[in-house]
Amino acid sequence: MKKLGIVGGLGPASTIDYYREINEIYRKANGGGQYPEIVIDSVNMSELVGAIESEDYESAADLLIKSIINLKNAGASFAAIASNSPHIVWDTIINGSPIPLISIIDAACDQIIKEGYRNVLIFATKFTMKNGLYGKALTKRGVRWVLPDDEDIEILGDIIYPNLENGIVIESDKRRMIFIAEKYIARHRADALLLGCTEIPLMIKRGDVSVPVVNTTEIHIRKICEELMRRS
Repeated sequence: MKKLGIVGGLGPASTIDYYREINEIYRKANGGGQYPEIVIDSVNMSELVGAIESEDYESAADLLIKSIINLKNAGASFAAIASNSPHIVWDTIINGSPIPLISIIDAACDQIIKEGYRNVLIFATKFTMKNGLYGKALTKRGVRWVLPDDEDIEILGDIIYPNLENGIVIESDKRRMIFIAEKYIARHRADALLLGCTEIPLMIKRGDVSVPVVNTTEIHIRKICEELMRRS
């Protein structure tokens, strides 16, 4: 059996979801008696967010590569980063990683192509939205995409951090997020809502909005499990 490494802590609540769901999917796929070997290296979220927000991408990449090296030294044969925003330095990370990595961006965008969505509304952290992390990847695949305006990006950012990043779901915040989503779905005739932050699925579920939800956390977890079972 191969061992999975997870760069976690970005934030802690979604890392828990990764661990729980990977174990559950693997257990069901293997008859209920088998569990995967997983090692987690929890990164200081404040340190990483600070580096990314100040555009100190070299420090951000160094922090993530050190975490991946820790995972390799703990026996991991491949790894994934349980967060979207750190993928802004993906090219540097992948070049410096001692083990194969599974990208949440590639997994989510490939799923969008598979589902046939052509005009996607993107919800994510302020950083992820303003830096075009998903927009660039979708454009390369020929998929149209739309972002909220600057005012609504600020509102969404305040909903995500710090409460949602720490696993705190406030019902009034959920209603505001759904209201904003429906506004842009109607305005731009979006055919899917991409949840480009691993904490947003703690708040927005299937059926909460009028179009299908692209849950990047769920898609990433499935891709990780496919690799785990392929390597077992």
